[in-house]
Amino acid sequence: MPAHDSAAPMPRTSWARCWLEGAGAAILMAPGLIWSELSPTHIDAYHRLLPLTTVARALAVDLVLLSLPGMLIARGLEALTTRRTGASLNGRRNLFPLLWAGWLGFLAASGADGLMFSQILTWEYLSVQAVFFLAAELLFAVWIVSPRRYGRTIRVLRLGLQLLGICVFWMVPVLVGTSLAHQPYDEANFEKPLPARPGPHRRIVWLLFDGMSYYQVFDHRWPGLKMPEFDKLRGEAVTFSDVQPNGAFSEDVIPSLFLGQAVATSRATPAGWMIYRSRSDAPWRSFDGNQTLIADAEREGWRTGVSGWYNPYCRLLAAQLDWCRMELLSLPDGFSRDKSTVANAFAPLASKWMPRESGGSDTPKPSANQLDNMVLMQPGDALIGDLQIDLCFIHLPVPHPPGHYDRKTGKIVAGGSYIDNLALSDQVLGRMLADIAKSGAEDRTTLIVSSDHSWRVWLWRHGFGWTAEDEAASRRGYFDPRPMLMVRFPGETVSDTISRPVPLIGMHDLMERLMSGHVSNAEQLETWAAR
Repeated sequence: MPAHDSAAPMPRTSWARCWLEGAGAAILMAPGLIWSELSPTHIDAYHRLLPLTTVARALAVDLVLLSLPGMLIARGLEALTTRRTGASLNGRRNLFPLLWAGWLGFLAASGADGLMFSQILTWEYLSVQAVFFLAAELLFAVWIVSPRRYGRTIRVLRLGLQLLGICVFWMVPVLVGTSLAHQPYDEANFEKPLPARPGPHRRIVWLLFDGMSYYQVFDHRWPGLKMPEFDKLRGEAVTFSDVQPNGAFSEDVIPSLFLGQAVATSRATPAGWMIYRSRSDAPWRSFDGNQTLIADAEREGWRTGVSGWYNPYCRLLAAQLDWCRMELLSLPDGFSRDKSTVANAFAPLASKWMPRESGGSDTPKPSANQLDNMVLMQPGDALIGDLQIDLCFIHLPVPHPPGHYDRKTGKIVAGGSYIDNLALSDQVLGRMLADIAKSGAEDRTTLIVSSDHSWRVWLWRHGFGWTAEDEAASRRGYFDPRPMLMVRFPGETVSDTISRPVPLIGMHDLMERLMSGHVSNAEQLETWAAR
């Protein structure tokens, strides 16, 4: 390498700027949960068991604590590389400056890991290892070509870290503010004591399969995919072949079905309560459980129960429901709502170097049957089997991607496809139908099988978990928006298909009519659909 290309000595950074650099490094090294907690939509609080106040406070502490090793590492690397960046030692090029490439590559990988966790980055080919090697190798290539340019590049990247570090002056206050919110202590399940009934009551069992596509189940089923339970049900139910969706996300669609009005977008308050807009230009409104079909059922003398995931049913409908089970997103990195601020601050480190503690209220509990646990079949079994409950709403997490099932072996695996999940959904339907048959109330049970939205090919394609089978099944990205809707009345054994367009949000009115008895057979259902 020509002598004139040797870089000038790297200048020493002041302690203040070095701390800012450490703060920027701390932001990149912080647990990925921090990006969700910083969101102004507070949607992370909506989807997890509350309270998260000690978790938010611990994340603020982590930012402050991580800035110290970030600062010391930067200072130490400066001490090792204050000689001429391209100078030679005994005739050989000084390799110490390459430590910067390793450090900055590590920070890039850590930042990408956090952004992937929060689903800000979802590209299927992206991984922590790929980001590290890409960043480190690019810097190494610059060093090979020109040590002087390498030194300038390092200084620019360090300046970028310092500018990023300024963000701690708003990030820490936001996290502290979140930790001061008065969040409730969620009950993940409850059963209210109910007096005995003088006689039997009509029942409705509503099974909602998350992300199920009518097109994939009936119109364009994958060759060789067998769904005998859905085929059998179609032979004795009314099937809607052209349901028009009213949204693409469960947190919007399902509340809209309960409320009977459109939910264009939703978010949460710092306390984790749902607020929504019916239109993009409409004012924000608070979700009111007393204005839902669950409350209407209660007023009509129906006893209600919900088993579901992702949406905080037991929080939003605590006053209206008689029976509830919910499974929300679990906390990563050893965080827990039941730990103190200090314990949560050190939880990410402890989760990496020590065995995980057990027994946290937000820790998924092991099941004797892992498959049952994954698709929440046991709570569904319990709800259908409880004859005290008249209206049973069961929100199932299948066939929602990504795939975690192998239909050939019948086992949970990493890397299954949407087609695998459809096969699993058929098993779940069979299990729920068997529960209804065993309940002793089949002759007075109306069954509804629906979905909140179709398979969102546009969302999952090129994202994590997309498989070659998904690509082929979607016909290289074709999206059919039609969700599922089937209704089977007690004693009905004749099939029918309603092909006219029916808006999904019309299910609210349909449920009201089913409960009031104004729709009680296939003929009345056809009349309702024609309105």
